[in-house]
Amino acid sequence: MAKAIYTVLANCQDCYRCVRACPVKAIKVSGGQASIQEDLCIKCGTCVRECPQRAKTVNSYVDEAKRLIQSGQEVAASVAPSFAAQWGGVLAGRLPSALRQLGFKHVCETAEGAKYITEKALSGEEFGNVCTACPVVINYIEMYKPDLMDVLIPVTSPMIAHGRMLKENYPGCAVVFIGPCAAKASEAQRPENTGAIDCVITFAELQEWLKEENIDPNNCSESTFENIGQLGESRLFPIQGGMLKTGGVASDGTDSEVIHISGAEDVMGLLDSEDLSWRYRYVEPLFCKGGCINGPAFPDGSNVFDRRNRVIEYAKKPTLPSFRQRPEISFTAYFTDESKKAEEVSETQINKVYERTGKIDPQSRLNCGACGYDTCLENAVAVARGLAEPEMCMPYMRRLAQQRTDRIIETTPNGVVVLDSELCMIKMNPAFMKMFMCNNGILGRRISYLVNSDGYEKMLAGLADDFQSIQSKYGIRYHEHLYALREDKQYVGIYADISKIKYDEGQMDIVKTQTLMHAREFLDHQIRFAQEMAHYLGKSTAQSEEIANRLISLYEEDDGAK
Repeated sequence: MAKAIYTVLANCQDCYRCVRACPVKAIKVSGGQASIQEDLCIKCGTCVRECPQRAKTVNSYVDEAKRLIQSGQEVAASVAPSFAAQWGGVLAGRLPSALRQLGFKHVCETAEGAKYITEKALSGEEFGNVCTACPVVINYIEMYKPDLMDVLIPVTSPMIAHGRMLKENYPGCAVVFIGPCAAKASEAQRPENTGAIDCVITFAELQEWLKEENIDPNNCSESTFENIGQLGESRLFPIQGGMLKTGGVASDGTDSEVIHISGAEDVMGLLDSEDLSWRYRYVEPLFCKGGCINGPAFPDGSNVFDRRNRVIEYAKKPTLPSFRQRPEISFTAYFTDESKKAEEVSETQINKVYERTGKIDPQSRLNCGACGYDTCLENAVAVARGLAEPEMCMPYMRRLAQQRTDRIIETTPNGVVVLDSELCMIKMNPAFMKMFMCNNGILGRRISYLVNSDGYEKMLAGLADDFQSIQSKYGIRYHEHLYALREDKQYVGIYADISKIKYDEGQMDIVKTQTLMHAREFLDHQIRFAQEMAHYLGKSTAQSEEIANRLISLYEEDDGAK
């Protein structure tokens, strides 16, 4: 049996979202890539719906459907009742024409099969009380709750029943089922269902196929499905409670013996109940939240509530009379214990995982769920079984990253110092302390206590975000590279001892630049000083000249008087 869902490894981005979403944790992560474990998978397609990178994909049988049509054989389309959720309103009457343009000879609604199996399942003649229209519920019970197989109503699904009906009415035809479910292909391949359905494609694939053939349902003429009798409420089958509604069973939630539920969490919760076998008369479970209208193989673009409304509106439309008769078919279903005993994981194995990820102390087990598992214990068990990797733990990886960063800073031969917003030292590494002959006892002092702080002062004043220079102190020549961490209001200095290094071209450029800068500063200072001195000297000379002229005038006046 081919895989129902597979992983496009090139698209897998190491996010663990599929692990988190998978209700039975049937995902194995190896080398950062998430792949589906077929022996654990119940084919619900939750990972397909949840994966943002489209790395999880429903296996496609579109080419097989095309081959059947191109072979010249009559091909009938069995269209799931949830189709109205995607092609509702006027499109519901035009989709049959679009399908006939693709080459389908007969176009029928699977709701025919839904009406048939509802009558059989709710007749009270069969043993069991859990409805079996949803193949994912069957897979889950067979694989994880085999002791509940005796509460399953042994009646087949609408798809299988309808396929058999079509083949009785159209001898020699092939049947292609079209729906939103990821589990239908594997259901059709079950040994007891052999021959009922020849091929399964999804709504998303149908939409792409129509685009390839340039067929727009909006531009198609209206036509009808080839149905048997009035379908009425059987068209409500894809929404929660639809089967009970079809069978005329009151299910408003006030009868403790009748229940309809949807969604993995609720279905699994109900099946965990110890009194399931005697409390309920009818249980209608659908694994997708809201029902089949929320199947994983719907095209994108609408929410589940809009889909629900479109299905309800379509169910109100009358069905045209048909001369086709409903044949008698085999409707019995068979269930098999498919459970596999999980590998036992000892406490010693779990503790080894805890030790590796730094979780020996129970207080360090955060149960954050970032790895995709609800608890650290579940993750440890998965790691021990080879389904998960220790690196999936985000707190563990964060600690590793921090330790590596600290180790690099502690062992680098370059001096590193971190300053606060007041240029006071808050951290320094061993190389910095050795270079400037200090220790942690000076933490809290301003950096000017040890080295030239001009570069830091410029950054503090907002004149620069980084600064480089070559300085000399304590008998060593060093290169400093300073930069600002504005968001953290901190400054970092990296110092390299270049006393014994021969300058290369790049270092000479730094020296030349710094020397030129200092020369320009000195020149500007000298020019300003000279200008100021000239101003003062000029003013002084003018005043002296005026005094001298006055003295001369006085002496000349005295001589004339004599």
